[in-house]
Amino acid sequence: MKKSRTDYATLNTSIALAIQPFQALIGFVSRTIFLNILGVTYLGLNNYLSSLVSMLSLAELGIGGAMTYALYGPLARKEHAKINAFMILFKKLYRMIGIGIFIIGSILALFLPYIIKDYPVNREVYIIYFLFVFNSASSYFFSYKRTLLYVDQRNYVMTSIDFSLYVLRILLQIGVLIYTKNFIIYLLVGILMNIVGNFIMSSIVDKMYDYLFNEEVTSITQEEKARFVKNIKGNIVGSIGETIVFQTDSLLMGAYISLTAIGLYGNYIFVLGFLSLLASTTINPVTSSIGNLIHSEDTTLITKLDFIKKFQFIVFSMVYLLSMGFLIFINPFITIWLGKDFLFNIGVVVLIVVNFFLTNYRRPALILISVYGLSYEQNYKTISEIILNIVFSLYYLVVLDLGVAGILLGTICSTVVTCIWYEPYSAFKYGIKSSAKEYFKNMIKHFAVFTISIVCIILLDVFVFSKQEFIVTIFMKILLYVGLFSIYIYTYRNHEAGKLIVRMMRKILFLKRLRRK
Repeated sequence: MKKSRTDYATLNTSIALAIQPFQALIGFVSRTIFLNILGVTYLGLNNYLSSLVSMLSLAELGIGGAMTYALYGPLARKEHAKINAFMILFKKLYRMIGIGIFIIGSILALFLPYIIKDYPVNREVYIIYFLFVFNSASSYFFSYKRTLLYVDQRNYVMTSIDFSLYVLRILLQIGVLIYTKNFIIYLLVGILMNIVGNFIMSSIVDKMYDYLFNEEVTSITQEEKARFVKNIKGNIVGSIGETIVFQTDSLLMGAYISLTAIGLYGNYIFVLGFLSLLASTTINPVTSSIGNLIHSEDTTLITKLDFIKKFQFIVFSMVYLLSMGFLIFINPFITIWLGKDFLFNIGVVVLIVVNFFLTNYRRPALILISVYGLSYEQNYKTISEIILNIVFSLYYLVVLDLGVAGILLGTICSTVVTCIWYEPYSAFKYGIKSSAKEYFKNMIKHFAVFTISIVCIILLDVFVFSKQEFIVTIFMKILLYVGLFSIYIYTYRNHEAGKLIVRMMRKILFLKRLRRK
């Protein structure tokens, strides 16, 4: 019996959620050992070079997003010959990109002495940098096949294999750190495991889709080519904007503050990364389902609008509760994990949380933009976002000397002025072709709840928690979060999407099956 969209989304989410706790635990152990053996400066260098090399992904030129959109229709209609045509094109383009990234990365190496502050750019730094570049470039020779699994709602395959290889990689890297205390060998192990993982994933895709590269190929029509090129043009600007906005934080810290600041900031982002992964685990499986829904001929406008309304609420609920948990518990957690010397003040933590909330709350609109192929319509928005992000960040950082807080403020301001309102507006106008009024009404309500909660927690932190003993503070914060969670659940207990969340969780936890028995 063929699985439905909901079945695939639930299966993908179930497996990913089951893996999450173990992935988080292993990640924390690995990072703790890394800090204890190599120190915060090497951690900062690792984060800095990761961000720098991530900038090279601009060479991808949005091809991945355009290819994802191009494959939705043929997969839904089971047009194997057409799928082959696009995958052959994808393969050629990604190999060119891999070579391009290595060439651009080699040129960028000439500027390393000018963009790394308070750390000598010696032979070791160049070796480490080129290992990052090679790892990034080599992945493009096989990763294109992952797109087929993603569009076909087979995320669970990637999740299972990636987790197994992740555990093996971390164990090997921990062993290398303890035995050699050498960062370069640590990176070499990671590169080797990534290559092995790509080979395995490539082989599995070939077996699952036995028609791939083996059946007749249908030529891509001029209309399809024009649509594909248009999406690439839109994704180019989008990729540049995303990279500048999300990858320049570490680069600005490295240029204007220090590698130590990057290391401290990286600890918070590391923890937040697991919350982002949890959000992605829940949201991403729905993306391919939405694509399938949108491109099905029997889907009505009312069905689309009803689904989007529920999806918006589900995303808000998840991101809101994750944000409040991070804000309440992160500093006590960092204190226990690493010590008070690794803490940021409450102001910086609030800005990190606001940035996380805004980034993830945008996902429903961004998913609609992706499945409707509306990247091209985002160009002016993206260009404005890039300019404003640079202007705001440099003003807060250089002129007002706000340090890490200034960089975060720059990102938040540029997001609010451009993305938050325009993305849903364009998704509804050009994609769904309906009014976004209801979406914006819900958005205002959600932002009000989030803002009031933030203000209350700040006041409690300043006037109550800061005056208590550490153990007492933790106990009070646990009570606060349980109370906040309970109030939220009670308030929205009769919400239509709230009931949907409960039903999905029952499926995920297999409670529905147990109840029937």
